[in-house]
Amino acid sequence: MSADLHEHLICYSDGTLWDLGPAEFDADGDGVRDSLTCEVDGSTAIVSDADGDARVDRLSILHADGQVSVASIDGTDEGWNPTTLGRLH
Repeated sequence: MSADLHEHLICYSDGTLWDLGPAEFDADGDGVRDSLTCEVDGSTAIVSDADGDARVDRLSILHADGQVSVASIDGTDEGWNPTTLGRLH
């Protein structure tokens, strides 16, 4: 059984609306599925809807070398803003 469209995550990029499919898991522990995993340039990424409007607004990338980068977008068309950089040990 597939998820309803209102459970899908969406992303706007270069004037195009992308339907990423249904959220797979709850990344922030509030009981609502808000995130899914995908691949970005050969690295594992977690895309999340932090504010519940179905639009992806947080991107966490886990690079093969252990580096982690997190960026957010606030809807002002300013683009993605890095929020956290680090390394997995």
